[in-house]
Amino acid sequence: MAEIIQGRRLGTGERVEFEYDESETNIVRKSGSSCESNLTTHAVRIYPDVPVIIAPARARVGGVVDGQKIVLFTDSLGRHQQTNLFHELWHHAEKRAISAGDLETVYKEVAGGDDWDCDYLNEPRERAARAFEHYAAARASGLQLTPARRGTAQHVFERLYEGTEHAAHLKRRRREKWEPVLSWVRPIAVVAALAGVFIGIPHFLF
Repeated sequence: MAEIIQGRRLGTGERVEFEYDESETNIVRKSGSSCESNLTTHAVRIYPDVPVIIAPARARVGGVVDGQKIVLFTDSLGRHQQTNLFHELWHHAEKRAISAGDLETVYKEVAGGDDWDCDYLNEPRERAARAFEHYAAARASGLQLTPARRGTAQHVFERLYEGTEHAAHLKRRRREKWEPVLSWVRPIAVVAALAGVFIGIPHFLF
């Protein structure tokens, strides 16, 4: 059923009135189950060990992250929840996996983006999260981007999107876990090796 819509032309105060009939638009409604499968695939690849919780929609927030879990506030799953998921996955990785040097690279690169005249939206962390969500959405849409150069924000985004950042994070955690043990095993190994050399000298000479 058609209705009359009151609007305003972008960039001006000019009022515009037009007729709109939603039944004649090309709106494709994807099933919630297939959307959930889509989101799950991305979440598991990018950061498999953070739980993603679906909660009832709230008026002013699409998602939050607290370092332990990601929450998406929505009454139905669709394309917008995909970008919210990417946004919150960035924030989670930012806190847990991405190195300080890589964060500095990203923050520096996005600093020259649009000025939103809002401290929150202009904050480096929010700029970076929006940049990653756009990058990830482009990749998810099938865009074949040229492999990124090292030392760029895109390279950091690429590693996170493809899951290699999380894998590297787990490898660092394993190394850190065993480091206390290795710190006293290494000296013993050196002493044992030296002892083997000295013990072997008489046999070599005689």
